[in-house]
Amino acid sequence: MKRLYSIIAVVSLLCGFSSCVDLDITPKNILTAQDIYSEGGIKAYMAGMYRSLPMEDFHYASNSGSNSGYFNDLNIWQIGTSSGEMCNEDSGHGQYHRDGYWNDGFRIIRQANTLIADLPNYPDLAASAAAWIAEAKFIRAYVYFQLAKRYGGLPLIEVPQVLDPADESKLWVARSSHAATYDFILQDLDDAIEGMPATGEAGRANRYVAAGLKSRVALFAATTARYGHDKFPDWEIDGVLLQGIPADRATGYFKQAFDAARLLEGEYELHNAGSDKVANFAEVWEKCDNIRESIWLRKNDYTVTTHSMDALFCPVRLTTTYGGRYGVPLDWVELFDGLPLNGEGHFSAFDEDGYYTVYDNCHQMWDAAEPRLQAQIFVPGMLAKGFRIDVRSGIFNRDIDPDVSKFKKFSIDDGATNFHYIGDQADSRLPQQNMFPENNSMIITQTQDNTAQVPYTGIDGMQIYIAGLDGPKMKWNGQGSTMTGILLRKFLDMNMTLANTKLSESTQSWIEMRYAEILLNRAEAAIEIAQSGEPAYNSVNLLQDAFECINAVRSRAGATLMASPAELSADPACTQWSKPGPKGQGGWVEAPNRALQILRVERYKELANEAKLYWDLRRWFTFDTQFDGFNRRGLYSFMFAKGASVDMANAGVPDGKYIYDAKQGEHYCEPWRFDKNRYYEGIPAGELQNNPLLQKNRNQ
Repeated sequence: MKRLYSIIAVVSLLCGFSSCVDLDITPKNILTAQDIYSEGGIKAYMAGMYRSLPMEDFHYASNSGSNSGYFNDLNIWQIGTSSGEMCNEDSGHGQYHRDGYWNDGFRIIRQANTLIADLPNYPDLAASAAAWIAEAKFIRAYVYFQLAKRYGGLPLIEVPQVLDPADESKLWVARSSHAATYDFILQDLDDAIEGMPATGEAGRANRYVAAGLKSRVALFAATTARYGHDKFPDWEIDGVLLQGIPADRATGYFKQAFDAARLLEGEYELHNAGSDKVANFAEVWEKCDNIRESIWLRKNDYTVTTHSMDALFCPVRLTTTYGGRYGVPLDWVELFDGLPLNGEGHFSAFDEDGYYTVYDNCHQMWDAAEPRLQAQIFVPGMLAKGFRIDVRSGIFNRDIDPDVSKFKKFSIDDGATNFHYIGDQADSRLPQQNMFPENNSMIITQTQDNTAQVPYTGIDGMQIYIAGLDGPKMKWNGQGSTMTGILLRKFLDMNMTLANTKLSESTQSWIEMRYAEILLNRAEAAIEIAQSGEPAYNSVNLLQDAFECINAVRSRAGATLMASPAELSADPACTQWSKPGPKGQGGWVEAPNRALQILRVERYKELANEAKLYWDLRRWFTFDTQFDGFNRRGLYSFMFAKGASVDMANAGVPDGKYIYDAKQGEHYCEPWRFDKNRYYEGIPAGELQNNPLLQKNRNQ
């Protein structure tokens, strides 16, 4: 049964959650002031606003449900599928955020405005009124930011509006400029930083949460001012710049972001509790409720709300319901250190003569990979919930000796070629063995649905499954396995038993803000200011500061450290495949120069699937070019039957010698593109009709 949001229900009673006609107007005759203006009443009122905040958390589904995608039990449709952070058989090429978020946002803004306006009128609450007002401004700022990311300039409403039946036009408010909207949000956050306490209850903000949000907001404004004009022409009506921020405002916003991020120094820290860097990074989300890296969490439990992350995204064998929706493209994996890559930064597990590297077992290739990567994926062969992860594409015939036979690359991996193999064969029903012109019987592959595994008798007379029990999903297979041969595990609860891995049974907290993001915000702002011609700001050497922030994140992650700030140069960024420019690791992530590319790659590795990168790509205005014709790639492994053994105590999972082959993913393999008109969302048509002073956006 779907669980109810009990706190939202409370605030619905207190605040009158009914449909709005004009911006944030709701009936004022729901409850009396005496019901609200007490410590208990205000606390419940505030709790309801928190539970209604539009976070892209474990309940966000970009393609379904009410509330513009928020507060859904089935969050299969993820925005990270469009930004290369993950892939999902239900999301096709990717999902944009669900559009239309407006009324619900202005409803929360009205509730915040009500507290801000009315609290000074209650002397009995004078001791706590200033802090409550500051917190209400924080909430107002958070919601306005979510709206500004979508629309640009907005109607700025600071007091609750009162309906005059004789003159509805008094409710109409025109949009302010894009820059004025961000200035309004940043001023609210300054007031919140000044007025909120340094600590607070779990799930609620404090002054440092407000400072962290300010660093995020100011970065969005700054990068919009610096990069937005070239990709999306400014949109001005009647002298008001509704979409676009003057370029000369960029550095000032970057300085605000830098200053805000520095406020958290010494108050929070990166989680570095254990010497095992893989386990340590996994604890960032596994123990997020009790570590000093967590700045702001949305708590979940059986008394408030649960979610379905584990049931939907665990490998199929690790869940009782659904499962298999959590894979990742090889393009993201290639950003990490310790993997076999060529000079262009692409996976290349070959010896010096060009023959496939033969690994002794399924996990050997991953053993030297950056711990931060190993913590975020299901490494083949690892134990999870009592099962051994079994990822495989096929098996070399038992007559093929891995110690004797050698093979050169038998598939195309150029970032562009679709599912066209021998003789330009595009029939997706044909098995993968058609890729082998010399001997089609050399590799045995599965041609049926992965839910109906095909056994193979070939190892000491024992039966084994040709394709891994956990995937990958080849184009001719049915549902139930990873699309790319790489399964994600980030956020999943490995302590949840198989029997309990059901819909609406997960209670992990959502990490809305953690200190690693703040360090990367600070580093990005520092690089941008330095590249604007100011190497120092407030007596801080900016590139040195950025260098230290990035290396702190890398050190915790077990990644290769930068040797000096000189690596944060304005040299051309790396590119990939056929794009002009220097080639190298990280070329998939676009940036104006190498310093910013290093920073952006770090965000990709550190913050993947935390609902940050999708919006990063929009504020950097690189979505349309980074994903212009993007072909999702996968990593497909093949086991040699000769010399392999079977673990009969573990569902007959075999292990032997392996090769790994990189190529384009076979499922949803057509090129993915981002429409430039998506950098801004159109104002909802109903709002344009209800408020004649609203102006539509350029792209509608």
